[in-house]
Amino acid sequence: MAFADLRLGILSLPIYIYSVGGSFHLWNGGWSMPLSIFYAIVDVIFSQASLISAAFIAGERFYAIYCPFKHQTLSMRAYRIIFFTVWALTLLISALWSTLFFLISYKRAVYVWAPYVLILIFIICGCNIGIWRKFRRGTIALQQQNRDSLSKRLTKTLMFVSFLVSLSWLPLVIFNCLVYIYDVQIPGKNYDMVNVINYSNSFANPVVYVLRIPEFREALALCCLRRPAAPNIETKLSRKEKNLALTRATELRTLRAENGDLELAFEQEVMDTKL
Repeated sequence: MAFADLRLGILSLPIYIYSVGGSFHLWNGGWSMPLSIFYAIVDVIFSQASLISAAFIAGERFYAIYCPFKHQTLSMRAYRIIFFTVWALTLLISALWSTLFFLISYKRAVYVWAPYVLILIFIICGCNIGIWRKFRRGTIALQQQNRDSLSKRLTKTLMFVSFLVSLSWLPLVIFNCLVYIYDVQIPGKNYDMVNVINYSNSFANPVVYVLRIPEFREALALCCLRRPAAPNIETKLSRKEKNLALTRATELRTLRAENGDLELAFEQEVMDTKL
């Protein structure tokens, strides 16, 4: 989802603003054939990838909250299958949308596209409402003892992102249905504003991931800078505590080997248990 949102934010949004500004005579420029083709490919593929990913993320968080023990047993293979499914659906729906749009009519394409988007929005909203109700009951802490804090932070972040995705897509669906199905006359500037809001949401999502998810920030720094990001205070403290515990355990082993003191041996066993 971050990959798709980043492409929409840094490619589709500037191209759309440039083209709309040219049509309003703010500067010299507008839609050209190569630019239109490039924009159509980027917009269709990555917008569908972003929306489908949001639906899968909402479902994954719902499963993590309501079935925490089963969720912890998921292997990396299951996530790889999910990744493959997301991009397979993205390519399939993008191909279907492009076929309907270029070969048949935009109106017929909207007839297929609008129910599909609404279904995904309902899935996102339904999962987030269920997660919110679980938080209100206060039963998550009993199910996720040690991972409660990190899981809550991640879930709240993804709930916020999913809410913004739903909020940015719903007006776009409504406007497209009004214009192309019911032939309602809507000012062009209002339609352009809805599109800019949709793209701006995609531009803002990766920023939210960086600020709210430490694992994402570290992975992004590793990919872009080829070095790990600076750890936060909690990570530093935990590493210092581990190093101190390992040092004490090594000293106890040395003393135990020298004099065979039973008390030291007992302390060694306690330290090993703590580690």
